[in-house]
Amino acid sequence: MEASSSKVTSKGQVVIPKGLREKYAIVPATTIRWILTQEGILMVPETDDPIRAARGMLKGSGIMSAYRKEKRREKKREERSLGKGICAG
Repeated sequence: MEASSSKVTSKGQVVIPKGLREKYAIVPATTIRWILTQEGILMVPETDDPIRAARGMLKGSGIMSAYRKEKRREKKREERSLGKGICAG
């Protein structure tokens, strides 16, 4: 996971790094939701386009790799099941 930092101004403002603004489509007037968690504060940009808002959220989580792996297992199980059905017939 990539780390970046910002300083809080005397007015309580924080600059969101350019890479994060681009990745999560944060533009002027984007509403930011602040969520308190056990780990700290989660900042979630709200957008009218849920697909665009979700873009990049799972990057690096391994979820797609796990999904593809499970799909391969599922396909092998189906192939074995079909093979047994043909032999038994």
